Amino acid sequence: MEIDKTEALLKKFGYQFQRKNNELIIKMAFAQRVIVEFSEPDKIVIKDKLVGWNFLTGLIEMSIKKAILYNFIGAIIITFLFMFLNLKYSGLNMVFLFLAFMVWVLLWTMFYLIKAENLKRILIQWNE
Repeated sequence: MEIDKTEALLKKFGYQFQRKNNELIIKMAFAQRVIVEFSEPDKIVIKDKLVGWNFLTGLIEMSIKKAILYNFIGAIIITFLFMFLNLKYSGLNMVFLFLAFMVWVLLWTMFYLIKAENLKRILIQWNE
């Protein structure tokens, strides 16, 4: 995989990207970045990152895998919070709020994962 060839193909297909030394930072929708590192000639590293304001981590920058762990821990905490609130205030039905939160997290996680993996696959195919 060559950095110049990849850069030319990204320009050709209208991707927004930034070149820093031996890496390309590809800007995607909804505060997602895919970083391609060409620092080692035998090994190319393709990473993903959520930056700025995004729908999974808010303002915290992290990879999608770390965001999944972050949201899993958040879901456990919210589960216990909703269980406590449901026991204390039996009139409130917290199940619907919890399900809405879980659907939100699952949809955005799948969206970000599919976009990142699809771009990784495209980059690999371009450079074969």
